[in-house]
Amino acid sequence: MKKTLTLGIVLVLLLACVGAVSANLVSNGGFESPGTFVGTFEPFTVLTGWNIDSGSIDLINTYWQPASGSYSIDLAGNAPASISQVLATTPGGKYDLSFMMAGNPVGAPTIKTAEVFWDGVTQGTFTFDTTGNTLTSMGWVPKGKTGLVASGSSTVLKFVDVSGTDYYGAALDDIVVEPQQSTTPVPEFPTMALPAGLIVGILGAVLFIQKSKEN
Repeated sequence: MKKTLTLGIVLVLLLACVGAVSANLVSNGGFESPGTFVGTFEPFTVLTGWNIDSGSIDLINTYWQPASGSYSIDLAGNAPASISQVLATTPGGKYDLSFMMAGNPVGAPTIKTAEVFWDGVTQGTFTFDTTGNTLTSMGWVPKGKTGLVASGSSTVLKFVDVSGTDYYGAALDDIVVEPQQSTTPVPEFPTMALPAGLIVGILGAVLFIQKSKEN
């Protein structure tokens, strides 16, 4: 019975770890790679996972406080930038976008603005007020959009700085795109396996206790 209990516990822990794996479709959404380079990226320069379509960005390390990790970007380097990434999607699938946003507090305007495009269609503009924020207290806030529908097997996600200034643009970090959870989900691994593991663990514990009492 001890073996049954141990097996149940191990299975629960293993499946819990599997279930915790992120389904983020965005490559290098936190800009942590390359992890040793800080500077300005012009069009056609390689930034892992991203295309710099126009303008330039600044990859920021210690200059200001990131939302998490060690890196973030200023979406206006020497000029307002447009950056994009091609995501692998399922035709007709729905996706949720989330990201952290702040703004370069060193220069005007105080309101930083980024426009988001999904498969070439604008999803609106997102703003951040830098009033009262500093390089050591950026005031990062979560932004996002839910229910984005993919029309094909690949979808272009794009961010464009429309703050109207060079050098002092919107700051971005932790960009995530995940499949939207269905309101009536079909059980599949690990959603089915995790309850099964819990049941095995509980049964093992009950049988172990009963056997101990009998002895």
